Amino acid sequence: MKNKPAVLGYPTSNNLGDFIQSIATSRWILPDKPIALNRDQLNNYRGPQVKLVMNGWFMEQPENWPPSVNITPLFISFHLNPTAEKAMLTSAGINYFKKHQPIGCRDYYTQKTLEKYGIEAYFSACLTLSLKRSSFTKGNGNREGILVISPLERLLPQREKKIIRGLKSILFKGVQKIKQPLKIKKHKKAMKRLDAYLSQFDQEIQFRTQLMSPETDSELERIKAAEDQLEAIANAKLVITSRIHTALPAAAFGTPVLFLSDGLEHPNQKSRLQGMESFFTIMNTDKLKYQGSQIPEPKIISKVILNRFEKELKSFLKE
Repeated sequence: MKNKPAVLGYPTSNNLGDFIQSIATSRWILPDKPIALNRDQLNNYRGPQVKLVMNGWFMEQPENWPPSVNITPLFISFHLNPTAEKAMLTSAGINYFKKHQPIGCRDYYTQKTLEKYGIEAYFSACLTLSLKRSSFTKGNGNREGILVISPLERLLPQREKKIIRGLKSILFKGVQKIKQPLKIKKHKKAMKRLDAYLSQFDQEIQFRTQLMSPETDSELERIKAAEDQLEAIANAKLVITSRIHTALPAAAFGTPVLFLSDGLEHPNQKSRLQGMESFFTIMNTDKLKYQGSQIPEPKIISKVILNRFEKELKSFLKE
């Protein structure tokens, strides 16, 4: 019997970008309906043997790596965050990667990190680049308005994550309290620059956030919101964002996109951007004054990348 296909699930994620990545995977699996497996609990899976497309950001709970033996993975569009490197790249973790190499990496940082441990890896880019605009447009498909999604959020004071406890929690709160006034000031200044840029356009401007609370919004509601966001991106004349999984679908749809990099200087953030300049324009808000009212030209997605997605996924899902 053919193994059931699976995608990554995110029951506790507040980021619609996670769901957008799984939507991109699901498009390759149709008409089959995949199982959703909790990204941070893959080691606990005890169900029937499944094939899991392992695309995404790893991970909130790296101590739960490697996954269950009941999961056959395809590593494509994989990002290993610096915060998880030590816990995931134990001897068991390295052996797991080597067993399933080559590892298709979403960014050059992940590729270089894995190669450093003797793991065969390549730059696959992100599977969201395979999304088709026609799947998210209605009527005549005309583009309208400017869409601004979660700009400059990294400049805002950081909230404590639930997994931080004890002394680390106290230190975190102390550091954030010291940083808060400066962060608020930087955010206001950057937003002022963005507002000045937007004031040049005589078009409807829609602001959205890519964040939703898992405490108040069900996983199904967050998936639906991610689909709605993709539809909005597909129909916009210009997208402005500081979120990779707003920018990458925009690139896939041929939607002009400006990615604002303010607040993304930390290695944990910069690592995710290595290679992204091939797909969309990245700039700091202090450069917007030189942009005028010019809208950046969409970048052409390499056929080599798209063809490899098709080859790898069709082969994996057919086996």
